[in-house]
Amino acid sequence: MSEINAFGDVPNYRQVRKLIESIPEKRFRIGAMYGYLIAGRVSEIVTKKCPSDIKTTPNGPYGKDFDTASFEGTEVLVLNVKTSKRDGLPRDIGIPLDPKIESFSKPVLDYFQQFQDDEPVFHYTRQSLYDATRESFKGYIYPIEPYKIREIDHIKFDEIKSKVPEELHPFIKPPPSIVEETKVPKHFRRLALHGATRHYRTMELVQKYGLTKEERDIYTGHTTPGVDDRYSHLNWRQYFPKLLK
Repeated sequence: MSEINAFGDVPNYRQVRKLIESIPEKRFRIGAMYGYLIAGRVSEIVTKKCPSDIKTTPNGPYGKDFDTASFEGTEVLVLNVKTSKRDGLPRDIGIPLDPKIESFSKPVLDYFQQFQDDEPVFHYTRQSLYDATRESFKGYIYPIEPYKIREIDHIKFDEIKSKVPEELHPFIKPPPSIVEETKVPKHFRRLALHGATRHYRTMELVQKYGLTKEERDIYTGHTTPGVDDRYSHLNWRQYFPKLLK
C-alpha cells in the first residue's frame, strides 16, 4: 500500500514497477525499465544531449553494450553501463533472464537486440524522457533522506587529473580543499525517473534481496572501500546469487 502524504502518495518499489509498466510509448517504457534495472541516473539511460546539459554528459548504452551469460545454470543478461559522475567508469550488471524472477530483463534484452553495435539504444534527451513518463508518475512523491551537496572546483580537479594517466581518472577523489559541502534536510520530491528509479531499485536490492553495502556500491557504481581496484564494478557474480530469490 502507498504511504499517504499531504503532497501525494509515496509508493513502494512494487508499485513503482507497475508505474513504469504503464508508460504508454515503448521506447520510453523500455528506457525506464533499463534505468530501473541498473539503478541508474537518467544520464546513464539517454544518449542525446539537452541544450541545457552543461555539467551532464549522456552516457546511455549503444547496441553493443549488453551480453548474455550463464551462472550455475541460470541465464543472465549482463548490461554494460557507463557510470555517470565517475568519468564513465564501466560497470557490469548481471540480471536473471527468467521472467518469473525478473520481469523487466527479457523486454530490455529484446529491445537491445534490435540495434546495431554502434547505434544508440535510447536516442532521446533526459527532458524527452521526463515528459513522456510524467503522466504515469503523476500524483506520486518519494522521500529524500538528508544528504550533502558537494560542489567541486572542476578547474582545479581537472588540473589534478591531468597529472595522472587517463585510465586512472575515475578512481581519483577530489581533495577536501577543492570541495564545498552543503547540508540538505530530509524532504519529498515528485516521483520522476532521475532519482526515483535509483532510489527504489536500491531499496529493493536491500529489502528483497539483502545486498550488502559493498554489493550495492558495485551494483550502483558508488565509490567502494577498495577504490584502487579498477575492476570491482565488473564483478556482478559477487551479488548475483542473491538476485535469484
